[in-house]
Amino acid sequence: MKHFNYILLIIAISLSTKSFADNISELSDKQLHTIGQKIYHNETGSNPEYLIAWNTGEAFASLGLGHFIWFPEGTDSRFTETFPSLLHYMQSKDVDIPAWLQKQKHCPWQTKEDFINAKNSKKMQDLRHLLISTFEHQLRFIQQRMRQSLPLMLATLDSPESKILVAGRFEALTANDLGMYSLIDYVNFKGEGTSETEKYNNQGWGLLQVLLNMQDDADNPHMAFSRSCDAILTRRVENSPQRDVEKNWLAGWRRRCATYNDVNTLE
Repeated sequence: MKHFNYILLIIAISLSTKSFADNISELSDKQLHTIGQKIYHNETGSNPEYLIAWNTGEAFASLGLGHFIWFPEGTDSRFTETFPSLLHYMQSKDVDIPAWLQKQKHCPWQTKEDFINAKNSKKMQDLRHLLISTFEHQLRFIQQRMRQSLPLMLATLDSPESKILVAGRFEALTANDLGMYSLIDYVNFKGEGTSETEKYNNQGWGLLQVLLNMQDDADNPHMAFSRSCDAILTRRVENSPQRDVEKNWLAGWRRRCATYNDVNTLE
């Protein structure tokens, strides 16, 4: 009987994942644009000057609508690099990418000082033009990452009960635009939570950890998700080896988490 129940759980997970994919495909260009503008505001304050950034306390550049990470050569980082994957995605969509950038595997600036000194360089101008002119492709890339996140998260879980819990909470958030924004933004913001390196004290801070920590609230899953995001990111800062740096980011992270429960977020 127990074995039969596990089979039912796995079937339910499969159906849930399929339903999720169907919901994603129904998002209109207008809906995605609205979500993209909010993510752009979250990452840059809607200021095109910050499409190319190097944040204090970080050893890498953050580029584009989603502040995609690009490592200098030789960087040893626990975080997931995403800018090369964005470039690969744009090349698959026949985007015109500068010749030097097609050959550039690593961020050409080794330090933040190098980055600042290159502000008016030809390479920086090329990057800025590319990133300003490809918002739709960047958003589609972010959306694709979110679409792929559920099977990645489920694959890391051994317990069928945990799988159906995560899938169910995930699907509950896909029911409307606010939930879709929350999932797309958080995966881009803090990752899937499946990387073994993106942990402090063996505790991650990605979407998987948020969903596992989330309290079930059929009436308001958005509030439950928002609160869980806040709690997980607070835990991250408490565990951080550079706590003095990350605690300066926490207030902004919490404001961002609050948008996941604000019905006016996408207006």
